[in-house]
Amino acid sequence: MPEGPEVRRHAVALDQALAGRPLIQIAARTRAAKQWLLDHPNELLGRRVLQVRAHGKNLYGLIEGDYFFYSHLMMWGRWQVMSSVELGVPDRRERARLVNEEYACVLYSAPVFEIGQGQPYEANEYLRSLGPDILPYEGAFDALEFLRRLMLPENRERDIGVVLLDQRIAAGIGNYLRAEILFLCRLNPFRPSGTLNEAELNCLVTSIASIAKQAYEERGVTISEEWRERTLLDETLVYPGTRLREAAARHAVFRRTNLPCLVCGEPIRQLRQVTYVAGDDEDGSLQKAEEKSRIIYFCPQCQNVPLAAKKSRKKKVPA
Repeated sequence: MPEGPEVRRHAVALDQALAGRPLIQIAARTRAAKQWLLDHPNELLGRRVLQVRAHGKNLYGLIEGDYFFYSHLMMWGRWQVMSSVELGVPDRRERARLVNEEYACVLYSAPVFEIGQGQPYEANEYLRSLGPDILPYEGAFDALEFLRRLMLPENRERDIGVVLLDQRIAAGIGNYLRAEILFLCRLNPFRPSGTLNEAELNCLVTSIASIAKQAYEERGVTISEEWRERTLLDETLVYPGTRLREAAARHAVFRRTNLPCLVCGEPIRQLRQVTYVAGDDEDGSLQKAEEKSRIIYFCPQCQNVPLAAKKSRKKKVPA
């Protein structure tokens, strides 16, 4: 699933292609947006896109006349920007397109695309529920608001590995970012949030901001240049094969199962962690809270995870 840094890069690309230019075509295949366009024929044509922004894993654009579009990429979605002259006939993956005289922005394989009138945060309940953006456009990551939400009574008994995926607490953290953040802070993903001390909470705040920024600037890489060079030069630290070797050299623990920890040498492990979070999943049910199971990667030595105990507590989630 694209996380905050990836969605921000999409937003930047769309803003550069669309902002300040009038739309000459807009089309959608998602049910709600398609119906809106049928009910408002040609309403948006000739109107300029004012700006495109991201908030966590969410992307929205403002259109003059008090209109907006909104997308969530879920598991497999992506935006592609191309010259308008390159735009061809829609294929089965296309979900929406916005076109001006110079550029075409096409949304592929994403189940969530909406069009509306008014301000997106007023019209979209899910946007209103989001916590502070891990990549704010102005100022620093809102640590005080993050900690306030994290320490609400209903969150104190929840595993920290679960809480970090809750977009209502911090917007933009997904599976790879949470694994890297928890490793950097040497935190057991299965510890209740309410047991974290001040130093651990401060580490979380600092690491969320620094890793999110690095992942945005370095296209998903979350380790230092020194560690990356080390993993690329040492065959014992990566999987065989060029593609797998490159993937294993991007992170400290994420998708490095059974490879040596870069700190202590202990094999990295993975377990499934039951989560109860608002949908934010491939089924498109952004509002629905339900039980899910997601893989968490960690170093049992550095993060003090007793494997036998965790395996005995692992809960099977119905398909």
